[in-house]
Amino acid sequence: MLYDKDLKLLNIIYIIVMISMVDIKDIPAEMRWAIAAKSATSMPWAYGMAFQDIVGKERFYEIARQIWIEGGKEAKSMADMLGLPVGNAKEVDNTWGLIGTILDGPEIKWEVIEEGEDRVVTRITGCPFLNRAREMGIDPKDGFGPCQAYCRSVVENLNSNYTQKFESGMCLGAPYCESVVELK
Repeated sequence: MLYDKDLKLLNIIYIIVMISMVDIKDIPAEMRWAIAAKSATSMPWAYGMAFQDIVGKERFYEIARQIWIEGGKEAKSMADMLGLPVGNAKEVDNTWGLIGTILDGPEIKWEVIEEGEDRVVTRITGCPFLNRAREMGIDPKDGFGPCQAYCRSVVENLNSNYTQKFESGMCLGAPYCESVVELK
């Protein structure tokens, strides 16, 4: 068990180590990824707060959905660059999860609950966008539409024979987001 004096010593060591960091390479890659992902997942909410006052809430979320659809189109080039497979529902769902983790960071958590060649059902139990909304004091339900638009766009751009839909969403009050990737 650590005591106060141990914690103080650890804090001093940490400060000394942090002060001696002078280059990006001195910051561990995991820490850089977590920081970048936290920043990236807070930006949509920050934009929302700024632009809703200018164009109105409904108009902003119409625009946000279109932006997220465009963002989802990049998934295919990322999958190709990384050599990730997208031939069936299992591969599309797994590749979507890998890309989501790369972009959104280590807070995204999911488990596959049903898996077949043409249909996969996944439960997402950790969402960095939901976490940012809560941290920022924003009602997370406003993020469901843009999230659904983005996720469907990702899946359909990875393999145009497949689509995605949410059966439930944590931002809408459910205990998890249940996602279905299946043949169109």
